[in-house]
Amino acid sequence: MKHDRILPPEAALDQARFERLERQLGRERKARQVAEAIAENGLRELYESKRFLALLQRITDRANKADGLTEALSFALSEICAEMGWDFGNAYLVRSMQEAIACDCWHVANPEHLMPFVEASRHGTFRRGHGLPGRVISEPHAHWVDDVRAEGNFSRREEAIACRVVAGCAFPIMAGSEVVAVYEFYARKTIEASAVVVETIAQIGIQLGRVAEREQAREALLRDALHYPLTTLPNRVLLHERASSAFARIPEDGKGIAVLVIDLDGFKAVNDKLGHHAGDCLLVATAARLRDAIDECVGGESVWRPSPRTAGTVGDRALRTRATLARTGGDEFVVLLENVTDEQLPQTIADALQAELSLPFSVGRDEVAIGASIGIALSNAEYSDYDEIQRDADLAMYEAKAGGRGKTITFTHSLGTAVRDRMALERDLRDAIREDQFVLHFQAILDLAAGTVEGYEALVRWNHPQRGLIPPGDFIPTAEATGLIIFIGDWVLREACRAISRLHVTLANGNAPDANMPWVAVNIAPQQFLQPDFIPYLRGVIMETGIPAQCLKLEVTEGVAVLDAERTRQVLEECRDIGIRVGLDDFGTGYSSLSYLHSLPFDTIKIDRAFVAALNQPKSRKIVRTILDLAGNLDLTVVAEGIETADQQAALTTMGCGMGQGFLLSMPLEELAAFALLAEGSPYARGRAARRRQGVKAAKPRLQSHPA
Repeated sequence: MKHDRILPPEAALDQARFERLERQLGRERKARQVAEAIAENGLRELYESKRFLALLQRITDRANKADGLTEALSFALSEICAEMGWDFGNAYLVRSMQEAIACDCWHVANPEHLMPFVEASRHGTFRRGHGLPGRVISEPHAHWVDDVRAEGNFSRREEAIACRVVAGCAFPIMAGSEVVAVYEFYARKTIEASAVVVETIAQIGIQLGRVAEREQAREALLRDALHYPLTTLPNRVLLHERASSAFARIPEDGKGIAVLVIDLDGFKAVNDKLGHHAGDCLLVATAARLRDAIDECVGGESVWRPSPRTAGTVGDRALRTRATLARTGGDEFVVLLENVTDEQLPQTIADALQAELSLPFSVGRDEVAIGASIGIALSNAEYSDYDEIQRDADLAMYEAKAGGRGKTITFTHSLGTAVRDRMALERDLRDAIREDQFVLHFQAILDLAAGTVEGYEALVRWNHPQRGLIPPGDFIPTAEATGLIIFIGDWVLREACRAISRLHVTLANGNAPDANMPWVAVNIAPQQFLQPDFIPYLRGVIMETGIPAQCLKLEVTEGVAVLDAERTRQVLEECRDIGIRVGLDDFGTGYSSLSYLHSLPFDTIKIDRAFVAALNQPKSRKIVRTILDLAGNLDLTVVAEGIETADQQAALTTMGCGMGQGFLLSMPLEELAAFALLAEGSPYARGRAARRRQGVKAAKPRLQSHPA
């Protein structure tokens, strides 16, 4: 039987103390190990934090200096891959939060082993919710794929397996609340989804998002600078930029570019009647119709922009006809066509545009109708820059505008010569008004039966410094078309009244002029006649020159009634109240002369020279007789113009025509020569004086009741 050895009390006490110390040392050792582990882990985290902070700082610095998002993305991809030890990084741009499109911005650490997977990724496109990039669009936060081989929603699985890619992750790049880009990373090993990694990549995404916001702001400013906000169409600056670039690319024969200038007909009336808001709505609708019609003709987008991948290529997209629709101001649009191989295409497009614009537009509750005047110019070897093509298209458009609504005209050399001559004439006319180059001639108007001078018609001539004396038919149409006729008409009226006033002073021989003095007839253009202040203006001229109102006759054509019949009636009645008489010129040539004669208070009608010249024909003779009978029934004075033969004068006298003028009776003469017909001792003066002494009733009533 074995017995335990009994220790003495002192030894037992030492043993207990030893065991207690041993346990204490064990606890301290364990605590020290824990502390060391904590310290080591803290140092590791601190180290990683510093590493990731340095990574974030490098990417932030580069992002602040980057010209655009793709540059910043490219740098970030390479830095992240290097720092994290990941094998491949790729970037996508997101369109409208619906689609991620690879932008060929990527980084690969080992191209030799990963290129099949890289190629499958660098030009890929992923719809919202599809694949790793699409998932990021749907749920804007970090997404992980731990094993691509087991991932169902992964279209690049085969390439990944072939390249031994194991895991991947993707992160959003946000601009505000919108995902503007996605960057993804892949590795041939497991990627740890640690909180510090996620936070670091998220912070990098924020920095890159700021680059995207900056780029968006820059693009918005550029877009606003180069587009009209109302229609979103390119403006004149962007059009010129594209056109100049296109001109630089045309072949040696100079062909390939066409320009259509479109000016809306009737747009101003819509603005004036319905207001500018309605006009804006009409412009937006017009732009949409024009764009659709052009797209239908050229089979593509009407506003073309070269992309980095297509610029400079010679593929199908680069060679087919491209069209740019621009708004160049107000109600004017321009279509630039590039790579035009069919010279009929511009006309085809113009016809399509005319057809679209001929249809009514709904503007609010109103339905409005407009049209367009279109000018076309095609490039050729004679043009030295795009501006010359645009200029000629403008000239063609102005010619179309002058021809009425809905016209299309293609520029030709003869048209260019005619238009440029007209523009030169307009410039010279402005100089003539400024330099007082006009002179007046006077043609006597005679009583055909008595052979006495009753009055004169004032006829303007242009004493051009190089071309000499120019007749009115060569410049009055241009003056009317440009509005310069108002200034010329003002000068003619004043000078004619001053001249007839001087004649009155001479004939009165110290006595006060009276209403039986010779009168002067002045042609008044519709633009001048319908001026709002025309009647006060007439009163001022009469007061200024001192002639009796009965000695002024205004001659107008039916064009004044065509423009505004009610305004014409009002002016005619006010002229009658003053004492001025108004005659209808060129009677019988207008399509509605009879209706105006019936409705408007004229005092005189003038038989057009065309009927006088054809008096030897029975039909013309019957027309003149009818006019004379009509005038007699309406108590109107008749003047026949263009009398050039004695037979014409005799026929008119026989039919009862009271007065006439023409080369047979008197040529248009300068003031002194014309008024010399009434000089003392002349046959005209003797006959007139005798009639006044004898009180011939046939003459005096006409001068009193119809002095014009």
